[in-house]
Amino acid sequence: MTSFKQEKGMREELENIIRNLTEVKEDLDKVEAGSYGYKSAAPRARKALMEASKELREIRTAVQEHKKGHEEK
Repeated sequence: MTSFKQEKGMREELENIIRNLTEVKEDLDKVEAGSYGYKSAAPRARKALMEASKELREIRTAVQEHKKGHEEK
């Protein structure tokens, strides 16, 4: 059983992850350039990337469960 928000669809969850990752791009630019604020941007970027990874794993599990559900019919 997946722990991600079942009331939202898989597609909506994926769009939310993409939106969050798009917001992280500015922090990644700071880290790569070593510009002002890069030391605080790095942990924010790492945290967002880890959360996205976990959420994507949950969606992947949900996709597999849906696939198995269709195969059993």
